[in-house]
Amino acid sequence: MTYSVQEVAQKMGLTTYTVRYYHDHGLLPFVKRDKNNHRVFDDADLEWMHLITCLRSTGMPLHEIKHYFDLVIQGESTVPERYEIMLAQQQRTLDEIAELNAHLDTINIKVAHYADILINKKQDSYVPSNIANRKKTSNSVSSK
Repeated sequence: MTYSVQEVAQKMGLTTYTVRYYHDHGLLPFVKRDKNNHRVFDDADLEWMHLITCLRSTGMPLHEIKHYFDLVIQGESTVPERYEIMLAQQQRTLDEIAELNAHLDTINIKVAHYADILINKKQDSYVPSNIANRKKTSNSVSSK
């Protein structure tokens, strides 16, 4: 099956500009053109696009993705380097997940706090001015 730029953009949740940009910058090296010189994508191209969006979503810069794809094209001899690239990306992603989980823990505490207030008809003990007052108090204590 083949797809137009518009169809690929729609399937991948990208803009047509982004699809063209990736192609123009060598990230989709096997895309063909039809008799009218329009890009024509196949299922293999969609797999490459999926990997691009995955790696971009996990923070890999485009030049690193391009380097990785160049290694893939070079063949079997580059497997050790490709493995190291993916291993490093895996660790960056795991680190990001850990950081997001820590943030989620904080948010969950706040959600539970507000749920308790709403369910038990309590008064909110969190008042931003209390924080400002605490900062002033701690600054005057620490400056003595």
